[in-house]
Amino acid sequence: MKLAIVIAMLGTCLAAHAASPDMLTNVAARTGTLLDGDWQIVIDPYDTGSIDYLSRPRENGFWSSAGPSEPTDTEEWNFTDDETLRVPGDWNSQREDLFFYEGTVWYRRAFEATPRPDRRYFLCFGGANKRATVWVNGSKVGDHAVGFTPFHFEVTDVLRDGANDVTVRVNNERRPDGVPAMNTDWWNYGGLTRNVRLVETPATFVRDLAISLDPPRATARIRLDGPASDGARVQLAIDELSLSREEQTDEQGYATIVIDADDRIERWSPENPRLYDVVVTSEEDALTDRVGFRTVKTRGSEILLNGEPVFLRGICIHEEALSREGRATNESD
Repeated sequence: MKLAIVIAMLGTCLAAHAASPDMLTNVAARTGTLLDGDWQIVIDPYDTGSIDYLSRPRENGFWSSAGPSEPTDTEEWNFTDDETLRVPGDWNSQREDLFFYEGTVWYRRAFEATPRPDRRYFLCFGGANKRATVWVNGSKVGDHAVGFTPFHFEVTDVLRDGANDVTVRVNNERRPDGVPAMNTDWWNYGGLTRNVRLVETPATFVRDLAISLDPPRATARIRLDGPASDGARVQLAIDELSLSREEQTDEQGYATIVIDADDRIERWSPENPRLYDVVVTSEEDALTDRVGFRTVKTRGSEILLNGEPVFLRGICIHEEALSREGRATNESD
């Protein structure tokens, strides 16, 4: 049985970086501000930042970033530089007292922005383990519940000219109906474990690019997002192969472009990790992504990569494994 043929869309590693069809393509290539570094934190084992003593949702929680205004206030919390964690990073390995901690930690970071009226802005997270709720300038912008996938929220309407702040409630508690469940064979890290970026795009921009290889052709599916996304001209080009094709988007902002995938296109493999710069251009935007072309099929019990049997050496090697490069580390390692 023939499987869906796969394309490797890469930034710096060969992974399916667009796990959700709603994700922005190649966030790192966009104009923006990296918000990594020291974030102020509040450790909240009882979730008092979200609920009151009767477990009712608070109207004005820790996301307000206000803190106590008087010494006699019962709100005995505040974000200060005395309590910080590095982002990206987990809280377990950064502080000995948080090594076994499972619960809620609030993160906050101040930043400057100069938003332009003809642009859109997205707050992009590479990962937060496990559940995250995000506020910008006190306004909730969204939730995310999968610890190992990237996510983003549009913040165009809440971003200010000048001083801004982002607050994130991160919770890593295990649940019987979650992953991991109550018993697990890997460490249950918590925190903002990947990069955080404020990304800028045109009003109508290239939101998604997906390419499938089915020799002798490759098919690109492009999506524009914005007020001028329907009926727009988009071009796909691979300059080093002298390939260029143009198409018009439909009412939903999608365009399908078919290119010849002849012998000039080298196939990606572990032995030959060949990548091509694929450029998608619209009237307002231009986006470059590095793409590796490969086919995956099955034949009986065999998995074929580019028509040749491939042996899979294993999966689910967790980041704390000592024998694996790229594992979770700290400065002493």
